[in-house]
Amino acid sequence: MGTLEHELFNKKRELGELIIKLKHDVEKHRDVDGRLRINCSGNRVQYYHITQRGDKSGKYITKDNIAFARQLAQKDYDQKALKIVERKMKCIDDFLSIWQKEYLVDIYENLHEEKRKMITPVIETDEMFVERWESIEYEGKAFREDAPELYTSRGERVRSKSEIIIADLLAKANIPYKYECPLELNGLGIVYPDFTVLDVSRRRELYWEHLGMMDDPDYVGKALKKIEYYKRNGIFPGDKLIITQETRGFPIDQRSILREIQHHIIKSQV
Repeated sequence: MGTLEHELFNKKRELGELIIKLKHDVEKHRDVDGRLRINCSGNRVQYYHITQRGDKSGKYITKDNIAFARQLAQKDYDQKALKIVERKMKCIDDFLSIWQKEYLVDIYENLHEEKRKMITPVIETDEMFVERWESIEYEGKAFREDAPELYTSRGERVRSKSEIIIADLLAKANIPYKYECPLELNGLGIVYPDFTVLDVSRRRELYWEHLGMMDDPDYVGKALKKIEYYKRNGIFPGDKLIITQETRGFPIDQRSILREIQHHIIKSQV
């Protein structure tokens, strides 16, 4: 899902919640008949209750019944607001039905297999996008000779048991990733994010840093410096930068990692 589509689906969720609220408010005033007419003369304001079509005057509402005038005003506002919000929702639905790129992908995927081999589609399918991304070779960070040999379920060597958990859960969720793929940050140079994760629906890369020694002051200082340079390069935590952390006394677990995956990656595909 592209950025525009993602924003529109978020807007649809907001409008949907607003429609539910407005329908509830309209229902509260279901037994309030008629509408409000206001007449201003100098500093004097008068309120009238109109119940008959064609009636331009209405019945005068006394000051001690001002609460009823407010009900009429609120009812009129809620009904008009509901119509506008429903119209906005329909506009988004109509736009998305035309805008969404899936129909172009469908045209390509519905072609004969041999014909597809002869064509370069105007929009890459998700499979093409992932295949192209995964085909880009890179050289990761070297391991020290005395480093323990730890491997993921895909046979990749990593540096910690926590990274095994992260890698295996990403793989289980069919989320493409690269381990310690080099990234250049202006002002800092080449860094090696623990994981570079592909957000397929939004066609962008996310960077995952697991801070596994947060009870070590020297380690914390280096980690904070690195995060600061991510931000200086426009890569912010909660957006394109995922940060998990642990100490010896408070290790990370699968549930915590799954929450990160659900929030940052899977949620964006909905």
